Amino acid sequence: MFRLTLLGLISLFFGYPLTAIAATVTVNIQGFVFNPQTISLNEGDSVTWSNQDGVAHSTTQDALLWSSDLNPGGSFSFLFNTAGIYTYQCRFHPSMKATINVSSSGATDPTSCLFKWVESNYATFFAPAGNVSLLTFPPYIYRYYAETDSYLAVSSADNHVYYMFGADGIIHDVGLLSDWLGIAGCN
Repeated sequence: MFRLTLLGLISLFFGYPLTAIAATVTVNIQGFVFNPQTISLNEGDSVTWSNQDGVAHSTTQDALLWSSDLNPGGSFSFLFNTAGIYTYQCRFHPSMKATINVSSSGATDPTSCLFKWVESNYATFFAPAGNVSLLTFPPYIYRYYAETDSYLAVSSADNHVYYMFGADGIIHDVGLLSDWLGIAGCN
C-alpha cells in the first residue's frame, strides 16, 4: 500500500506536461575562466553568462555573432537557433576561451533529454538547470543540483529513474527509464 501511495505522489510530482524542452545553460565567469569551457546544446537552447569576478569581462564570439561586455555581477544571454560550433573569448583577456557545440534539435542522448525535461518542468526541486555534465557513481549516472540539494539519477542496474533530496538522504525509485523517456518525449 505504501508503495502505491508513493508512486501516486511521484506521478503527481512529475506530472505529464507535453511542452517543448528548451534549456538555458549558465556559464559562470570566475577566476578569469569560463566555466564550463565546453558546452553541448540543442538548437533552441540558450546560454546565460554571469560575471562573478571583480573585473569586467566580455563574451565575444569569434565571428562577431554576439559580443557583450559584462561588469562585475552582470549577465548576458544568447539563444542558439542554428547548429554549429561556436568559439568565443574575453576581448579584455584573450587567454579566456570557450566552445559551444550546438546540435540539431533532438540530437541529445535520451538521458540528457530526460534530465533537461525534469529541470525545465520541476525547477523548484532540481535547480539550477543547465548542468551539462553527467556524473557517475556506478550503477548511477546522475546530476547534482546544488541550489536545491537534490540528485536525479538513472541506474544501469535496473534502468530505473531515481531522485534524492539531500536533506532526507532517501533514494526514491520513480520507475522505468523507458516510461519516463516516453512521458518526456525523449525516445
